[in-house]
Amino acid sequence: MSKTLYLTCLSLLLLILGCKKDSSTGNQTVDPLVKYTADTFNDLYLWYDLMPSVNLASIKTPTEYISKVKYPLDKWSFTMNYDDLFNLLQNGVTTGYGIGLAFDSQNLLRILYVYNNSAMGKAGVKRGWQIKSINSKLVSSMSSSELNWNLANSTNTFEFIKNDGLLVSSSMTRGAIVMNTVLYQTIFDRPGKKIGYLVFNEFLDSSVPELNAVFDTFSSSGVKNVILDLRYNGGGTLDCADTLVALLAGKLNKDKIYNTLIYNNKHTNLGFTSKISIKSNSLALDKIVVITSSSTASASEVVISGIKPYLNMKLIGSATHGKPVGMNIVGDTKLNLAVAPISFKNVNSQGYTDYYDGIPVDFTVSDNAMQDWGIASDGCLTAALNYITTGSIGYIPTTKSTIVSQKIINEGLEMNTNNLFQLKK
Repeated sequence: MSKTLYLTCLSLLLLILGCKKDSSTGNQTVDPLVKYTADTFNDLYLWYDLMPSVNLASIKTPTEYISKVKYPLDKWSFTMNYDDLFNLLQNGVTTGYGIGLAFDSQNLLRILYVYNNSAMGKAGVKRGWQIKSINSKLVSSMSSSELNWNLANSTNTFEFIKNDGLLVSSSMTRGAIVMNTVLYQTIFDRPGKKIGYLVFNEFLDSSVPELNAVFDTFSSSGVKNVILDLRYNGGGTLDCADTLVALLAGKLNKDKIYNTLIYNNKHTNLGFTSKISIKSNSLALDKIVVITSSSTASASEVVISGIKPYLNMKLIGSATHGKPVGMNIVGDTKLNLAVAPISFKNVNSQGYTDYYDGIPVDFTVSDNAMQDWGIASDGCLTAALNYITTGSIGYIPTTKSTIVSQKIINEGLEMNTNNLFQLKK
């Protein structure tokens, strides 16, 4: 049965597909997964009218179909196992070692973040640690394909160099992870200011209670300034974005428009405008600084562009990923297939959209991961604290280890998370 995922209300509703573009197959057999993917794209795809005609019988997989028909700007449409995607977006459950990894400018493999409930988290691994070897083989001697092959092993022995320079070895097994999407939170006390710092990593339904808990603390502590660290946040659901927008901007901007979704001409009725709501723990902010990188994508970018017209906001780090579009997810439970085509574009209240080159920052500061969260040697955090307290980012020393954005590896989420999913209408 064809279904659209509406995870927010925990229900599945029928999707009525529109007219399809014919693809010549003659009497040849078409794989049902490919046929379902093609039907979905012909109906919902934002650029459906620009897709080339293809012979479906010659295509073996949904992924191959997408590669043949996708619009040049589209780097994100995908298909995957229906049950796995549902479990991830609703429950925050996935499989892996539970970390983000990246090579730095010295070609050292660094831990960017760790999920508490993962194999790495339970072993006590921290942000900033270097992976020196896997199964006694030096990472520096591995090719990219060999590294990825090793990280796909169910069990590995890792040798780490900790942030204090000590060596530690640990054998661990990949497994199911219930993600904590709030990676770190604290409140910095500065003269006359309480500054809330939040590192947020995924927009999931399961993230909402985590965010509420953080902002309960911020609100009760009198926080008037926030540093929102989205540097590795690749996106998620629009409902979760609505929540974060309300918490950051709702107290002073209730009912103001922050985003509009625009669909193709077959589904103009699906388009709608999102307004800022208010919650009991919404803040009235004096300043907000958002830390970004090329991994800051989709739902993160919608939040930034949506509330920037209303708040005293600065961006620090590097330009965002550049994904002003999002998906509706269509699933078939019998095929166990979820199809996520780019279905809509996002436009803020001032008409800002099409930021495919990323949202630019106000202050460029290199990302480094030589320490755990909340440490002053993190240049992006120091710059953000300086700006809130003095109005200037001040002098930020250069570091010998900066993250290479093109070499980020995620072993905590087995899907492309640079996405914004529309699950509510």
